[in-house]
Amino acid sequence: MTRPNEIKPREGEQPGTFAEEFVVGAELPELRFTISPEIVSEYITAIDGDASVYTVDGRAAAPPNVLAVYLLAVLYRRFPPAQGIILAKQHWDFFTPIWADEDTEVVARGTVLRSEVRRDKNFLRWSAEFTLPNGTPIAIAENELYVPTPGEGSDARGGFRRPGRR
Repeated sequence: MTRPNEIKPREGEQPGTFAEEFVVGAELPELRFTISPEIVSEYITAIDGDASVYTVDGRAAAPPNVLAVYLLAVLYRRFPPAQGIILAKQHWDFFTPIWADEDTEVVARGTVLRSEVRRDKNFLRWSAEFTLPNGTPIAIAENELYVPTPGEGSDARGGFRRPGRR
């Protein structure tokens, strides 16, 4: 069983990555973790879900978006988070269920797709692919983040700075 906080760097633990430091085309290092029945149960409780809704051919499955709590760990292992990152868009495609009654080893990889400026704001688009160890696809997520520049939404220490304050 792997809890997200065991593998995901947190904002402020190390210097964060600002917009100009992301590398388009960069491959994100492989990340392996295990989703256990306990994680599935905790997730269903956390989202106030109904476990009976998540069945595939009569078998109990995890909510597919249980992977969402692991998503940023894929990016942050290579590019640590800076204070002020905001999720702008997210799209998921799901292919294979994660069963609620067994441990599922997941392999995640990702790629930085593009970086662009819109309305004087920096946006980063990246993707993550989640598979079983044998390569069977579980899900693909494509995400877009607003990424600050130094001094925009953060101070030199990486802490949040309110507009109009020094």
